[in-house]
Amino acid sequence: MRWFRRKAAGRAVLVDPARQEALLADVRQRYGAHVAGGWQQQAASLAQALTGDDGLSVATRIVHDTADHAYADVQAQVRGHRVDRRDYRALYRQMGPHLRYRLTELPLHPYVHLSAALTAVEADVKRAMVLTDPNLLLAHTLELLDLTVSGWEFGRVPVTADAARLVSRLIAAATRMRLTEDDPPALPPGIREVMRSNRTTDVHDHSGTLVGTINVGAETRRSFLI
Repeated sequence: MRWFRRKAAGRAVLVDPARQEALLADVRQRYGAHVAGGWQQQAASLAQALTGDDGLSVATRIVHDTADHAYADVQAQVRGHRVDRRDYRALYRQMGPHLRYRLTELPLHPYVHLSAALTAVEADVKRAMVLTDPNLLLAHTLELLDLTVSGWEFGRVPVTADAARLVSRLIAAATRMRLTEDDPPALPPGIREVMRSNRTTDVHDHSGTLVGTINVGAETRRSFLI
């Protein structure tokens, strides 16, 4: 792998594991589907709290944990089949409607916790990649993008405005990560296939009203072929 752990450019890495655990517990309690208020507003508020080395460390952990929980859930649904985390698209093409897409049922909510974490990482991406394995952070971000778009295309998952915003956020964060390295690792096969597509998907609000469209293939080509 060509990724390397960037030095802190003169700034010592100051992290407190106990403080991070307390912050993560607070994040779970104060934000999420169980809390009144719009998801966008919650995510914006939470992103402001995920600053400094401890806040960014929690943000990267949210990305890692969401990807790991999603993988475990999919693997549990397809016992006897090996899940390739670099290519959910192949699995969804084969099993599509028989797979449940349960990202919104995971402990960390994708439209609140994950969206806020990606916003925080994107805002200070170089520092975030000092605080975790940069290659794994990019891999998990792309994995969640692949899983979500595969669910849309092959799993009959409704595409809401919240889901479309999350996909755009995943693309933006992955783009910033890739731009920190002159020669980043090759994109995984699922993402490469998405980039070759030109599928325009309708986006609806919670009442079912059409509110726009999204073309993930075009967005990823524009972002990843820089």
